Amino acid sequence: MMDQTVSFDFFIRLVREYWRAIVSFTVVGLIVAAGLTFFVITPKYQSSVQILVNRKNTDAATEYAGQQADVQMITTYKELIAGQVVLKPTQQQLSERYGIERSLNTLKSEVSVTSTTNSQVFSIAVTDTDAKASATIANQIARSFKNQVQKIIKVNNVTIVAPAETPSGAVSPKKPLNMLIGLVVGLLLGFVYAAIRMLTDRRVHDADFLTDDLGLASLGLVNHQNQYSIKKQVSNLTVAHPTHDNQITSQTMKRV
Repeated sequence: MMDQTVSFDFFIRLVREYWRAIVSFTVVGLIVAAGLTFFVITPKYQSSVQILVNRKNTDAATEYAGQQADVQMITTYKELIAGQVVLKPTQQQLSERYGIERSLNTLKSEVSVTSTTNSQVFSIAVTDTDAKASATIANQIARSFKNQVQKIIKVNNVTIVAPAETPSGAVSPKKPLNMLIGLVVGLLLGFVYAAIRMLTDRRVHDADFLTDDLGLASLGLVNHQNQYSIKKQVSNLTVAHPTHDNQITSQTMKRV
């Protein structure tokens, strides 16, 4: 309980003495986060296309087994999409038909494939710095996958369920989140700075520290006055003294 009281008193004193520094660090953190978010970090846009791959089964008894096999094959499809088998023809088509130049490593880093459990539909998402290009790349990958999977696995029933469309907004950077992170980081740095200043401060700020913490006896307090205040008091005494003497002299001359 005592440790908690001391910690709480330390925190209150920390805020009371260094609140200006804490606020300054917080504002600086917010400004830095805003600068990075709006002027440094390049916005990225994401577009996705949905694909369905299934096998036509005339026998109703084998239809369920075929669906389960198609679901398990999605893992294989992911490997094909992320490999040169699909990305190489995609790169060539993008360059020849749309004038979009992307390296294989760039395409591989931009593509992600996601699927839902027990679903034959999976999505190909492309994240690019150009909004229109992200949709074009996603659609071209879907077409290249459709062509290549027919040659490799002999699957003819590949359907593009929902083609990719140009996104209306960027997916990164997340502006509110970045601003919040900058605010929190600046606040924490302000508290760290204030705590270091307080812990390394060896000055005596009040008499309670001498009596309570060091156990010394208080013999009295001497008020501190700055040099300007002392000079002002001396000046007032010097001006007042001749006035008093002049009054005494004038009274003596009247009596005589």
